[in-house]
Amino acid sequence: MTFKRELFDKLKKDLLKGRSTLLLGPRQTGKTTLIKALCEEFPVRLEYDLRLPSLKLKLENDPETIIREVRALKSSRKPLVFIDEIQKVPNIMDVLQYLLDNKMITLIATGSSAIKLRRGTTNWLPGRIKLEYLYPLTWQELKLADNSEGDSLFKEHLLFGGLPGIMAEKNLKNRKEDLLAYTALYLEEEIRQEALVRRLPTFSKFLKLAALESGTSPNLSKIANEGGVSHTSIREYYQILEDSLIVNRIDSFGKSRSQILKKSRFYFFDLGVRNSAAEVSHGKAVLTLQSGLLFEHNIILELIAKNCGRYKLSYWRTKQGNEVDIILEYKEKVIALEIKNTARPRHEDFKGLKAFSEAVDCSKRYLICNIERPQKYPHGMALPWRQLDLIFK
Repeated sequence: MTFKRELFDKLKKDLLKGRSTLLLGPRQTGKTTLIKALCEEFPVRLEYDLRLPSLKLKLENDPETIIREVRALKSSRKPLVFIDEIQKVPNIMDVLQYLLDNKMITLIATGSSAIKLRRGTTNWLPGRIKLEYLYPLTWQELKLADNSEGDSLFKEHLLFGGLPGIMAEKNLKNRKEDLLAYTALYLEEEIRQEALVRRLPTFSKFLKLAALESGTSPNLSKIANEGGVSHTSIREYYQILEDSLIVNRIDSFGKSRSQILKKSRFYFFDLGVRNSAAEVSHGKAVLTLQSGLLFEHNIILELIAKNCGRYKLSYWRTKQGNEVDIILEYKEKVIALEIKNTARPRHEDFKGLKAFSEAVDCSKRYLICNIERPQKYPHGMALPWRQLDLIFK
């Protein structure tokens, strides 16, 4: 099974205009498959898969190999250079900068770790390349919202997430095994190889606790006590997950320390991976025990993928207990979203939205829920999850 990725046309348009791009995303979100499909549109190209140990070693020892191979093409057209997992050989960046500055190539590269990018230890070609992110399959790519079986597919999405390889597998047992293997391989390849933590078993235990807390403002002291490590180590571990693109961080809205609780929330990038790491299984019982958490988590992941950096995402919660799940800000525009897995919205469900609108000049207020058609309430609009795109219009 193949999936039409929404990012394909945008990347193709940019590359045809000579705009170089770095595509970041966690492992197995389909970055390589997407770029290889794009490469078919460019007959003059060079490809470097840095997952191959021999090629990785070759370019580490002699990064100017790329310059010589570009010059050897002798083409009237500027070639496309595709580098897969670019973070594995950071010392090629100066060579790529030379090629870009001299307008000798258009670059498309993928990366599954933003650690060195975010920590500023490597030349990541600022001003020369665009940053794009590839997330697990969106609802549109899975055809959830416009499918007659949308509700059952949505529930399946809550259990198994949206990694293309997982969703292409029809056997549910194989899906579970593949997700378990993904978690183990992540620990082995990303954490051990990068030597980011000294005690891998301790980090593995933290990963389970972090997955269980996904979608909340985690109690770092509680996790530290249960994990047997310091409060500082837990903060470092969360930073590792964020830098490795495994979790998305959402900060609190507002600046008033007296009224707003200043804690970040963390969301695993994929629900299937979250459920596997949390060891909550992928059976239907989870939909009963954690239906509200999974529903909210899924909506927020879709917002992150759809947002594409246009809006700043945050959440709002006061010491008095008033709360709004997601605030979207763009210039002077502020949109407040409350998320509840209910087919029967009540006036009480809009309590947080009402409190927020009284404190902040708010453009729109929505309750995202499990209804068939929009419903107007005094303090906001109840919106079916299928019509989530309407909030951006």
